[in-house]
Amino acid sequence: MHPHNEPAFHRRSFLKLGVVGSSVLAGAGVLGSLQGCSNHTVENDAHNRSQQLGYLREKDAIILSAVAPAVLQGNFPTEPEKRQQTLDRLLIDIDQFIQNTSPSAQKQIHELFDLLYLAPFRMLVAGIWPQWQDAGDEDVLAFLEDWQTSRFNTLRQGYVLLTQLPTMMYYDQPENWTDAIYPGPPQHIPS
Repeated sequence: MHPHNEPAFHRRSFLKLGVVGSSVLAGAGVLGSLQGCSNHTVENDAHNRSQQLGYLREKDAIILSAVAPAVLQGNFPTEPEKRQQTLDRLLIDIDQFIQNTSPSAQKQIHELFDLLYLAPFRMLVAGIWPQWQDAGDEDVLAFLEDWQTSRFNTLRQGYVLLTQLPTMMYYDQPENWTDAIYPGPPQHIPS
């Protein structure tokens, strides 16, 4: 071997790397989908009964429960009982909205939640070291800001989903409108 020859990255090595990388991602997806597979139940105080969520699983609800208050910071209730009622209503609305999307969109949303729930991915790509239940608003906002400004389009799309979905469903409810944010639809004034 000549001292000036550098080892080349051969096509075979590139293919092996691709197979290994794909296997790791597939394994992470499978592991993520096996954790928290059950649907989540929220207490609906208005009707004094539990409501089973049709699309969101327990781990999806856990992630959204950490993300939504951070996204809606300043507008989300801080009193614990009102906060939980608002969060439960928000999860029901998000669940119903997603159920009315296409199957391919539903699959992509599940894949995003699967990866975000998986501890190694959550820590390395999202930068959330504690479990979602223990993550503070500052941690969640830092993670969202990183994804918003990421050079990777997939992460930017994840940011849009994680911020716009709770925001749309929260402000879809008239009781969440304030004059400073949205005074409501225009009123017809007869002449």
